[in-house]
Amino acid sequence: MKKAKEAASNPVRARREEEKEQRRQAIIDAAEEVIAKHGWEDTNFGEIAKRSRLSRSLVYFYFPDREELFHAVCERGLSSMLRRFETALAKNKTGLDQIMAIGRAYYAFSLAEPLHFEILSRMQAQESDPATQSDTVKNAEERGRGCLVLVAQALANGLADGSIRKSIGDPGPTAVSVWAFTHGLIQISAQKEAMLKKDFNLSAAKTMEHGFALLRGSLAAT
Repeated sequence: MKKAKEAASNPVRARREEEKEQRRQAIIDAAEEVIAKHGWEDTNFGEIAKRSRLSRSLVYFYFPDREELFHAVCERGLSSMLRRFETALAKNKTGLDQIMAIGRAYYAFSLAEPLHFEILSRMQAQESDPATQSDTVKNAEERGRGCLVLVAQALANGLADGSIRKSIGDPGPTAVSVWAFTHGLIQISAQKEAMLKKDFNLSAAKTMEHGFALLRGSLAAT
């Protein structure tokens, strides 16, 4: 906040900060293009520098290592997902409808932003030491917590308005279970669609709808 106020009071500094942010976003844009082309494992800073039309040393200035860049892409994806969840929460009245809308928003996110969904799946499988986290890593994890908090909030709303059964207990742990269920359902519906089609005559969309029906039934107050 202090830095933003100082920049606002100094036009030259404000322009420099804007240019720095533009370069940072250009690097992230280029990184996403490279990841989409080669996959994360084969992503290299040389091609990112070439695509962003910046020197490799400048790319390293903004992102000293792969972890920094990885979490910058994660933060962008999580920010988008957080906006989708906020919209889902705001557009529905009961907690049960809110939780189902968030689940559908997560599915829509995976279809609209498959690269971000894939990268975030990697992030969820990793754990970093809070004592050594950079601001980029902290920001990404904060966005992730924000998404989970909204899931818990929808559950709490449902407990308060009576649309969700009281026996689910603490909304926090239940939010983790709902998140895990929805994430796994999305992955299986996408990665195993051929098998699901052959064995159960289920498309990815039908698999998701069946899963959402089960989720709603498990949460709804009777």
